[in-house]
Amino acid sequence: MTTYYGRDALTTLSINAPDFETLDQGQQAKYNHEDCTSGVDTKHRLYVKNVDGAYLWHCHNCGDSGYYRPRETVSRIKAETKVALAPRGHLPTYKELTTKSNFDSFDIAGQMWLLQYEFNKVKCEGYGITEGVDGIVLPIYSDEKGIVGCQVRRYNKSPKYLTYSKQRYSYIKIPHTTKPLIVVEDLLSSYKLHMAGYSTLCLLGTKMDDEAKLLVSKHNKVLLWLDDDTAGHTAARKLFLDLGSVCPNLMATFNHQPKELDMDILKEMEL
Repeated sequence: MTTYYGRDALTTLSINAPDFETLDQGQQAKYNHEDCTSGVDTKHRLYVKNVDGAYLWHCHNCGDSGYYRPRETVSRIKAETKVALAPRGHLPTYKELTTKSNFDSFDIAGQMWLLQYEFNKVKCEGYGITEGVDGIVLPIYSDEKGIVGCQVRRYNKSPKYLTYSKQRYSYIKIPHTTKPLIVVEDLLSSYKLHMAGYSTLCLLGTKMDDEAKLLVSKHNKVLLWLDDDTAGHTAARKLFLDLGSVCPNLMATFNHQPKELDMDILKEMEL
């Protein structure tokens, strides 16, 4: 039994379940595993499920599994979003994607999604969270430049998130703090931790580019707080190897996502 990731996992999906991206969040479907290593499957034993925008598959014939999370490209954005690209192929800006800045005027679906993580009108205004044509617009920050892009959490569309930024991370700094820099995957978690008094680096996924690694190396203490799933565990192990030489005080935790924890709990953490 083998577990495949990335392009290898996508190959199996493309050959055996070419419509896999039509699956809604939480939906599962069964397919014939035609190139199964245990022989051609004619009993629909390849199970595919959409879990938070990632596609998990498992074959009950050969026992192999796979994990694939789509990466957004300019061509994919053109095909799947109502927002046109800026001239000369540049990604649209945060302001261009924003249609509403008043929380009270957001679609009820957006309000409910934000409120479940304690993001009310005041907190949304504080972090520049707005609404666009397709969903909630979450700013991507550079400590020196301010807002340098955004990610859209879309309503009832796949993929659930689209990222519009040349910078592959979001960084918000708390000056002169002895608390660790906390590295997370999603923007709401980074905002919430920042409110609790922590400098945060949001990877917008699980990979860290060289520019982000340089930022991390400037902090005395770093905590990796990635999602408690296969992708998060794999990424944390790789980051430990990559950052070990430049971050002598490097830690990791796997718990609920920070955005899911009460603000009082985040403020009382001892790290």
